[in-house]
Amino acid sequence: MNDRLRLPTYAVAFSLAFYLAAAVLSIGTGAYKLSVFYDPLLNSTLPLLVLSIAFQVIDRRGTALALGVVIAALFAISSMLFLTISELAAGVLTELSAGLVGYRGLKASVINTSTFGLTEGALSVPIGSLFLRYDVPPLAFLAFLPALAVVSACMGLAGEILWSHISRAG
Repeated sequence: MNDRLRLPTYAVAFSLAFYLAAAVLSIGTGAYKLSVFYDPLLNSTLPLLVLSIAFQVIDRRGTALALGVVIAALFAISSMLFLTISELAAGVLTELSAGLVGYRGLKASVINTSTFGLTEGALSVPIGSLFLRYDVPPLAFLAFLPALAVVSACMGLAGEILWSHISRAG
């Protein structure tokens, strides 16, 4: 594949996979109806695993930002504007962390995936509650953040393990 087209092509493909996994999990479980915290926590599982692998497959400067922009555009098309803000912020912050740790390796995978997942979840809850006019209990939100960080870090670890097996297999 042409090197210039690699980042945008893979960014769109992995963003679509992220978006579809998030939609299937959210709609399939009714997570958005159960709790304001359940949906972001669910989005930190399979969808975040897809992104963890995407970071390592694409392995280029601008990867996290491109993924964040495409995912934000997909949520905007779906009229979920409050999620566009959290996705853009997650892309920017993850791009900054990737500038320090890179995209490949266990450390980079866990840090970048945790940064994206934690930013996305931590922003989507309060922003979503503003759009939906729902009060989020502050103590519950503070208790939610460590759980989100742990799940995100586990997905980074799982993404590294999966990617190492995929890359060894050829």
